[in-house]
Amino acid sequence: MSKVSEAIGKFKPVSIGFDHSVLSDDIKKALPYLKNAMDGITRIFLRQQSEALPQVYDEVMAGNDEEKKSFFKLFLGPWGQLENYKSLFDEFNDRPATCAFYPVDITKEEWEEALANASEEEKEQLLDTYTVIERENGKLKATPYHEYFKEELADIFDNLEAAADVVENEELKKYLYERAEGLVTGNYRDSDATWVRTKNVPIDPVIGPFEVYADDFMGIKATYEAFLMVVDHEKGNQLKEIEDNLPNISKHFPLPANSKAAVGGMAPMIVVNQIYAAGEARQGIMASAFNLPNDAWVRGEVGWKQIMIYNIMKAKFDTCTTVIAERVSNGTIHADFDPYFYFVLMHEVSHGLGPAYRADGTPVAKAIGKNYTAIEEAKADTGSLFTLVKLGGQYGIPSYGKNRVLDSFFAGLFRSMRFGVHEAHGAANVVEYNWLKEKGVIQVLPDGGFKTDATNLEEAAESLLYELCRIEAEATPDEAAAFLKKYAEPGRDILDALDRLTDIPIDICVEYEL
Repeated sequence: MSKVSEAIGKFKPVSIGFDHSVLSDDIKKALPYLKNAMDGITRIFLRQQSEALPQVYDEVMAGNDEEKKSFFKLFLGPWGQLENYKSLFDEFNDRPATCAFYPVDITKEEWEEALANASEEEKEQLLDTYTVIERENGKLKATPYHEYFKEELADIFDNLEAAADVVENEELKKYLYERAEGLVTGNYRDSDATWVRTKNVPIDPVIGPFEVYADDFMGIKATYEAFLMVVDHEKGNQLKEIEDNLPNISKHFPLPANSKAAVGGMAPMIVVNQIYAAGEARQGIMASAFNLPNDAWVRGEVGWKQIMIYNIMKAKFDTCTTVIAERVSNGTIHADFDPYFYFVLMHEVSHGLGPAYRADGTPVAKAIGKNYTAIEEAKADTGSLFTLVKLGGQYGIPSYGKNRVLDSFFAGLFRSMRFGVHEAHGAANVVEYNWLKEKGVIQVLPDGGFKTDATNLEEAAESLLYELCRIEAEATPDEAAAFLKKYAEPGRDILDALDRLTDIPIDICVEYEL
């Protein structure tokens, strides 16, 4: 088996459809425009990885190499997501740490020198999440996304406006118009705030530059992505009590060193079924939930929205998580979807709790730099585990008992670590595993299997949550890196367990019917 077919084979094809008959005629008319806009987002994302990639992608898709086409369709490029974005094709180089956010040959010294010599306005633009860095006359220059991707965004604007023109729901119409305008002007904040407030809609389209995972140079530049989702209001209403009690839940999260949270006025929890995705949201491993926007001002002044993608989450759980739990524990640990669903929910809630700003007002993400994502993912996981155990039976959080929560959490650890132990989510899971093993919550058996002991689970989770919040609140980038060096390195026990899972799909490969 070739390394390309082996990489593809780690993803199990799953068809994700939806009963479109439940949608009103105006929404059905809007869907093609929304799909077109999102396909434009994918084109921008290709450029963000490499300026040459859109043309290369088109050439591959027009060719006759079916294996290569399948790989490019799944990973949106020649790079293996599970191989830390190394190229699986001889004719392509590995994806650089800079992607196309910066000159590919930039050095840390050149970057630091540019910041040191820049005016305050120039420095702000260089560090802005939504700028591309180029060289002009030997000097680094920042170009805003809405200017750099002007041609692609013009087409996206037209399609979003066309969709807005036909939809009848006033909330949805307002958001689509505002988002179209925001994408071409660079004013993302207003439409982000509108999106958070938008709840009574039949579909929930999310589109724009959001996450910074791909920027492995400085960890500050956002990639474009898009989700098209049908809202399940019945399931969402079941989460209303948790939503209403977020201020009470937030009190249980540490805020060391006078750091400040970004608890806004609202944090709606929305359950959806996904019917299309684009850009980074379509690349390889797909999200089963997310928490947006990332803009600290919007989160602090307005709030954020937690999206639970029910059909994707259930497909992943049935395909991977339950099988992994049985395998690594020799049949003694059983994952359960209900506590797993609430673990993912509280993970997204936890992203919005704890330190967001340091005492001097610096956003935590900028203070920590490239190690922020792994620390933050570990904080969100640990915060979820802690709240399920500590607060189960309160504030609308179901009470499942320590053992049931722990076993479902444990299964999820190995599922995420299989994405790559040095990827942000995988590294976070290694941190959690090693900490809980150190505290005796996870135990390795002589035969290489595992068992769990929930006796000290609450105390262990609370201590890790505090340490992660402390790092966000006051640690230097070097101190954060030292913590990860100690806890994010997988031992032989993890690596051997992962070797026993090679025949189980790592994730799903979604085929959309839209």
